[in-house]
Amino acid sequence: MSAFANGVGGKIWVGVRDDGTVIGVADVGETTAELRRIASDLVAPSPSLQVRTVACDGAQLVVAEVPSSELRPVLAPGRDGKLAPFVRDGSSTRPAPRAIQRVWSRGAARVTLDARERRLLREIRVRAQDGTAGPDLKELARVSRMGQRAARRALVQLQAAGLVTERTAGHFGLTPEGHTRARRR
Repeated sequence: MSAFANGVGGKIWVGVRDDGTVIGVADVGETTAELRRIASDLVAPSPSLQVRTVACDGAQLVVAEVPSSELRPVLAPGRDGKLAPFVRDGSSTRPAPRAIQRVWSRGAARVTLDARERRLLREIRVRAQDGTAGPDLKELARVSRMGQRAARRALVQLQAAGLVTERTAGHFGLTPEGHTRARRR
């Protein structure tokens, strides 16, 4: 819940295995109450969940929609039990890197982007689909119609602003703030 709230929002499907197999929930009311309890007792600030049930293959599923939070960071207990912020990285959840936490503290929304940086941000958003490594420098330079040197300078600025992160060696993705900024036009 913390990771979705710190990012662009998301849905939690209860009654579906990671491989997509539908198993359903035993008690819809109990599952719904537990999701709401987790949101109110373990996540700070608490997200306003929209919880609904869905029938699929003869089983009942519970879907909790977690909206993107205006107030960041949203904290939840980590493995050590201490409250910490989390982010989504592709299809996985991980603790928020310190660089993103610094951006939250100073407000990435105040960073001014030039035309090249805005273009790169949009191109990364289009090409860094959930679960993929994201585009590399060469591809970004090509699709943004700029030289690799100019693209590298723009990427450094976007990384310093906390809008872009290097997912794997040489491949780039957006931070939660980067997604928010890329959606604006």
